[in-house]
Amino acid sequence: MRALSPLLILPLLLAGCAKSDDTMAVANNATNAAAVETIEDMDSVPANAQATDARLPTDDWVGRWTGPEGLFLDIQPSPDGKPGHYALTNKDNLDRQGDYSGVAEGTTIRFVRDGKDLAIRPGNGDETGFKYLAGKQDCLVVIAGQEGYCR
Repeated sequence: MRALSPLLILPLLLAGCAKSDDTMAVANNATNAAAVETIEDMDSVPANAQATDARLPTDDWVGRWTGPEGLFLDIQPSPDGKPGHYALTNKDNLDRQGDYSGVAEGTTIRFVRDGKDLAIRPGNGDETGFKYLAGKQDCLVVIAGQEGYCR
């Protein structure tokens, strides 16, 4: 009988250990705060809040603008979707085409090319400096007398 008594006590000891683990788990869960998910109700947005998303003058420039000899400026909304941010693809000479990030600033789009801060502004064909664009009215000028593109 003495040989059996440790075997009978063993399950009781193990059950006691298991209960302490369960109480620890409950105690640990009690210290973790429940996560609360916040969901914005789009119907509760005031109607005048939409007015801040007004179109910028530079939004009308989205698309491809052409210059002489295959040069071009392509303006697209930025992939991040931020208002006033643009993805620019520009072939400004026969040997180079590059992609740039542009940001609206008033009635210009500012970007950096070759370490130079440049601004795209509205203008006419005569301001571009290219005979090919002379007389056109719907144009964008990067460097007056040297670089511009028209539609």
